[in-house]
Formats: sequence, structure tokens, C-alpha cells
Amino acid sequence: MNTSAGRVGAVGLAVILSFALSSCGGEDAGDEPDGAAGEPSPAESSAAAGASEPSESSGDDGGDPSAESSPTPVAASSEGPAQNWPEPEVPDEIYEETQEGALAALEYWFEADLYMQLTGDSAAFESSSDSDCEICAARIGQFQQLYDVDEGWHVTEGASIEDPVASSVSQENEVSIIFTIREGELLEFDADGELRVEGAEESLAGLEALLQFQADRWQVLELYFPDEVGAES
Repeated sequence: MNTSAGRVGAVGLAVILSFALSSCGGEDAGDEPDGAAGEPSPAESSAAAGASEPSESSGDDGGDPSAESSPTPVAASSEGPAQNWPEPEVPDEIYEETQEGALAALEYWFEADLYMQLTGDSAAFESSSDSDCEICAARIGQFQQLYDVDEGWHVTEGASIEDPVASSVSQENEVSIIFTIREGELLEFDADGELRVEGAEESLAGLEALLQFQADRWQVLELYFPDEVGAES
């Protein structure tokens, strides 16, 4: 498995997990790639574009006072981590014991994962993950280390799910979802603002997520990569 800290050569979710499990953490990163300190990467530009224009004030229209006082979100960039970033909303479908509910829960899991990557806050991600989920624990540990210990930060557009195929809900209230993941560019900076990890946009097919309806909502039990899917079935 590739654990080069200079450039991530596979889907970020898989490779960053390998960093967490092997404790490589990017300590032997090379020099920043050409242009890293100049023109922002597409990941930075895209993220910044979403938060560069504050919403129009509704003060003259008698709008919601709380909305007016909300701090303006600042996107993560080479200058620093995200600030005042909005937490993803939990979809109503996540509380429904259906295939659609499981799919919504998996999409939310990736949204919560992105929020954790950008802010270091793992609460939403933990609430959508089973306590015994190994990849979930590794992800949480990775970003707790990055933000709380190393005082670094992460810049990414996140991952999206494509072509999901869900099984029927089993007697154990479980659903298996096979899908393709498309991961946007990612950048990781240390406390001094030095680039230590860079990842290009990648896609990977054949991932499997196992979810279970527990108490009143769906949670991710585990995520398996293609070389593990056959072994687990």
C-alpha cells in the first residue's frame, strides 16, 4: 500500500487510512510541489468560492435576527483551517428502516467525514458510525492527531458516492451497499503552514459499506475496499 507523504496516489479515504494505521503521518514529506505556494489548487479555489460571498443581509426586510448575527464561514485554504463551517444536516430518511434510509445514512456519513476533515470536529461522524467500526475509529484518530496534536489542517472537496447498489434490509436490520467513490483533491498542512500531503482527484469502484439500523437510525458498521470485499463475503 502506498504511504508516500509527498503525494497521495490513490483515493484519499483509503490512503489516509493507511497513514493512520501505519503511523506514517507524513513526517518524510518532500518539498512542496511547483506552484503550491503560489496559485491555489482547484481544491482551494473550489472551497473558497463557496464561502467567498457572504449571504445578503435581510436586516431591511425584518429577517431573522439570529441569521444576521451568524458568523461568516471561512473555507479551508493554504492560509488556515476552515472557520465557522456549517455542520451537515441529518437527513430525515436516516431514521427510516428502508434501503433509501441506508443510502441517505451513507451519504451523510461522507458529509460528516468531510466536516471532520475540514474542522477536526468528529461528533457528527461518530454519531453516524458504529462504535466497533475500525475504519471509523482510524479516521477519527487521524484527524484528532492532525488538529489537536499536530495543530495542522486539511483542505479538500470531499468524496461523493456514485452508482450505489443496495441490498434488501436483512433480518439483522443490515444493508450492504456497493458503490464507486470519487474523491476530490486534498491538501494537508502542518502547524507552520507547510504542505505535507497532496492528493489528486481519484475514483475507486467496488467499495462496500455495511450499515445497520440501530435503535432509531442507520449507522455505518464498516467500510471495505475492493481487495477486502471478496474476503468478507
